[in-house]
Order: sequence, then structure tokens, then C-alpha cells
Amino acid sequence: MVDFTWMGWMVAVYVCEVLGNGAVVWPGRPMGVTCGVAPRLASVCSQSITTRSSFLGLMFRFAFEDQNGFHFLSNQEASFCGYTVLISGVGEVVFRASFLGCHVHSKRGTDYHLHLWFVNLQSDGKVAAYPLQLHCSLQGQWSTREIVCEENYMEVSIQQSLLSGTSKTEKKGDDEADITVMFSTEDRPPEQARVLSLTEAAALGYHISQRGSHLVFRCPYSSPLSQSVKERGVDLEIVRATILYRLRSNFLAVDTTVACAQNEATADGPDLLWTVPYVLSPLVHGQFRDRGMRMGVNGWTLSEPENAERGFKVGLQEGRVEIRIPFGAHGGHLKSGVLRGQYSQSMSVDLFFTRQWEDERWPLTQHRSFRLLKTPFIPQVPVFTSKAVSSKGLFSFTVGSFAADVSLQKVTVDGGGDLLTWTWSHQTQHDTDLSVSRLSHSNGSHSYQLRFPLSHTKIIPEFVGGGYKVYSLSFSFTLIISPSGEVFYHQVTIEHSIEYAAPSSPKLEGKCTDSSLLVLLHHGAQAELQWELFLAGRKLDWDLVEMGGFLLKAEDDYMSVEIPSYSPGMHFEELTLQGLVSGVEVSVVDSVSLKVEDTLVHKCTFPARELFVFLSKCVCQREGWWQ
Repeated sequence: MVDFTWMGWMVAVYVCEVLGNGAVVWPGRPMGVTCGVAPRLASVCSQSITTRSSFLGLMFRFAFEDQNGFHFLSNQEASFCGYTVLISGVGEVVFRASFLGCHVHSKRGTDYHLHLWFVNLQSDGKVAAYPLQLHCSLQGQWSTREIVCEENYMEVSIQQSLLSGTSKTEKKGDDEADITVMFSTEDRPPEQARVLSLTEAAALGYHISQRGSHLVFRCPYSSPLSQSVKERGVDLEIVRATILYRLRSNFLAVDTTVACAQNEATADGPDLLWTVPYVLSPLVHGQFRDRGMRMGVNGWTLSEPENAERGFKVGLQEGRVEIRIPFGAHGGHLKSGVLRGQYSQSMSVDLFFTRQWEDERWPLTQHRSFRLLKTPFIPQVPVFTSKAVSSKGLFSFTVGSFAADVSLQKVTVDGGGDLLTWTWSHQTQHDTDLSVSRLSHSNGSHSYQLRFPLSHTKIIPEFVGGGYKVYSLSFSFTLIISPSGEVFYHQVTIEHSIEYAAPSSPKLEGKCTDSSLLVLLHHGAQAELQWELFLAGRKLDWDLVEMGGFLLKAEDDYMSVEIPSYSPGMHFEELTLQGLVSGVEVSVVDSVSLKVEDTLVHKCTFPARELFVFLSKCVCQREGWWQ
């Protein structure tokens, strides 16, 4: 529910005029108060008038104009008169009015009109008022008894031709003495029932009126004379009321008992679950005969094929009706949160559920519930799906799905070398290291697809033998939730193995770690090594290894040389905002023919701190090589 009060803010109300061209003017309006064209609205008719708008300022209110003047709608008046105002899960204003509500005018009991004002406090401090004219036609026929369970009130209307002769309009004054209301409870004898006049009942929040041939009883939840009971494990709120008419020397008693389910939705596996008793015993008299159930979302009733397409289910379980809506289904809304450091989701749905039945007292009862249902936050584990390496050598994977309010801020990939990093604030269209794209889904959620080359210098595989190499990849994701600004993290580690064909001749490959340059020499499983390695023209021997602080590692089919960033012989090319760019020239030579089999000029970008490490070593480098 929305609080209709504006804390500490008052506004003088003036009347706008709608001109023939559709423009709205406000004669003599004060500074800072404007009129405007009505916001974009979506209206739904289902024996109540529903309108939705995402046109919101800092604060808003609804107002009416009647014979007593212009006045704002308060919380108390909303439940008394049959209005509901709420903010949906997607941030829209939802306004619903009962066909039998105050200020709703009807022609012949089939067309219903409501004129109201939407008053909006905008971000610039100005106040704008928009006239709204809502119109709905009755779909189908009224049932003998209509019960409505709204977000903020309960309503029952009785249609009887007998009532038409007692009052054709909502009477005041002396006629009120002919109508009283009796409240009773199941645990007290009838003689202890409480009888109130219409004025006394209205003072407690109970609305009683006659609209044509409809006798209407309406009250807010938690009213003074209501009861809370459990039916099949479901919380019900009940008001047992009987309207008493004096007809000449007799009384006509009309049962206007109303009962509504008050339980919240829960999360049951992959579904939002809401339950109500199959038989609402306080409202059923004698044999119960089910006449069917329907459901819908956002004010729209759905057909059976539509329910099946969306995965909505209505079933019976141990005397309860179970309504199941899958998480992420079309018509629901997912909201993200962080629960104990883990990404979580809450699902909300603006549910419309109606059912009909017959019993021995009432030829046909229609019971309708309008509920904005929300589940608690449920931890979610994003699904990580890797795909085969493409023909271009790109490793591709997706992570998700996330609700629409989540955005990816940063990704780091640890592939054994230096970190491969992507950030939202520094992404470019020409970023070839790590590309990120957003994949939208039909239900409004989305996933992220990431691609990078496995041949990247920062990705270092492990050659496990048998013609295979394994990539051990650790991913860290930083994501943010809007508009709260909550940040959460997700980490996943995978291993990806691919077949590796040993080269027929020695091949060089360069990689980068956080503080060193790594040279890999792939020579295959040759029995005798017939080549020599040269770094910047100098043969790699143990003297060079010791002087440069190199780290050598020999396997069956390859050898690696790790060269620290501060080693002599490294070419320091430039210092950029990204770090220190250094490189080395490497060649492999056949030891017999002296033929150069392969060459490599490999460069890495190191953090700027490595420059200070180099300076602290006091290593002097001259052109060519070391002296």
C-alpha cells in the first residue's frame, strides 16, 4: 500500500479546464503549479477499474471532486470507499476502484465512470495536476453474491430484487434508522452480537450502502470487529456481519459475511507458491458445488493456453488451492538483493484470482482476490556455461541469468599468468583481450557472454602429456544492483582441456605473468635435443641463467624459461598509464646447421611498481647485452 500523506507538504488546489483541443489549463494558477496532459495510462476492466502509470515524480496523490468540493484521497478513505493504490514490482502506480466505490457513476448498471485527478510533485518542486476520466463496461453478469479481497479492504455486494424497493439511492437522514448492522463471532452466543447504526459502523470504518439493487458492505483489514482464524493452515480474516432492514413491521436480514486469505507467498523450489482453502467454510452454506477458477496477472485474466505457455499452474492439494508461478515467468517481476553475501532474487506478481461456487443459500458466489505477492529473497547461483573453442581460437562462455536490475561492472580471468581484466567503465569496441556482451531473455532477465583467445599471452596452459594441454581458468565477477548500489561478487573456476599436437620443429611462444616474462619452447618428444636457445643474441647457458635469475622448467615435450621483469637484457620500451612495457628477443637455432628454427619478440606490460624493483637492484644495462 501507498501512504497517501505528504509529510510536511501542503498544496493549494485549483481547477484545470480541458479545452477543445485537448490542452489542459489552470486559470489563475499560482507560481510553481502547472497543468499537463494526462500521463500515459494502461486501463483494465474486470469488475473494477484499474489504471497503471509509470509517470511519477517525487510524490503523488489522487484527488476527487464531488458536491462537497475538491479533496485528496487518504488511506482511510481509500479502504472505506473501495480504492486501492500501490506501487507494482516494476515501479508503476496501480490505481484500482471498485465498480461500487464512492464517486463511481453508473449508467443502467453496465457502464461505469470515474473522474479523478492525479497530482504529481515533480523533481523541480513544481506541482502538476492531471485530470483522468476512467470508463469500464461490465463484462458478463453480476453474481448473486460478489466478494472482493483487495490489498487494503474487503467487500461483499448482494444482488437481490427485493432490495430495489427499499432504496434506490444511497439514503441519508431519517432512513438510516431503518437499517442497522449486526456483528457476531463464532465463539459467542447470538445474544452477545453487537448491533450498530450506520453512523456508528462508519465511525469504525465499516461502509454500508445500497447502489441500485446492490447492497454493499466494505471494511479495511484488521477492523475492530474482525476475526483471524486458520482454515486448512491458511490465515483468514473474517467479518461476520448481517444487515438488518425494517420493512413495515418486519425485519429483513441479509448475510454480508466476508472472508479473505491473508497468507503471503512463499518460494517452493523454482516456483512462487500461494495457497487458499478450496472451501472457504465461513462463506459456504450446505453443499458446495465448484463452478470453476480463473487467474491472471496485472489485471488481465489469462486463458488456459496462456497459463500453460507461461508455466502457471492451479491445482488442489490437501484441501487447498495451490497457485504456482515459475520464477522469472512472463508477468512476474524479479528483484535482486544480496543475502549473506550471495546474490538473491525475490519474485513479485500482481495476481488476480477468481473463483465461483454454488451452495444451498446462494445461487452463485464469485470470490475475487487481488494480491501483490512477493517471495522472500532466495539465494541464486548463477549458471556458468562454457562453449567449445571456435575456429578462431576464442574461448566463449555465458554466466547468468540475472534480473534486469543487475549490471556487470568488472571481470578478471586468472589463467596462470597476469590477470586478464575487463571493466565496464573502460570497455572499448576494439578490445580484443576480453569482450563482454549482454544477452537478453524473453522474461526480462539477461546473461553475459564473454570471449577471449586462449592464445593470449596472459593465459598459460599446462601440458599434461598424452597429446593434451589443460587450461585452469579462474573467473571473478563484480556486479552491482540498481538503484540500491549493492555490490556482490561471483567466482568460478573451470578446467578446459584440448588436444595438443606437438610441433615437428621447435616453436616459441610467449606469455606474461604479473612480474615476469615467460618463454615456452615446444620441441615435441624428441629423443635427442638438437637445438640451442638464444636470448638477445646470447646463448642460454647456466651462467646466463644464474646472472639473470631465470627459472627453467623442462618437461617431456616443452621447456619454459621464466625471466623476471628486472632481469638484465630486458628492453624497457615505455612507461604508460597501464604500466611498464618490457620485452625480449628470443631465437631457437639448430645446433648442427645453425639454422634459425624460430624467433620471437615478446613484450609484456608490468605494473609500474616493477620499475622501482628494477631500480632497487641497481642493474645497469648497456646497448646490446650485459658487460
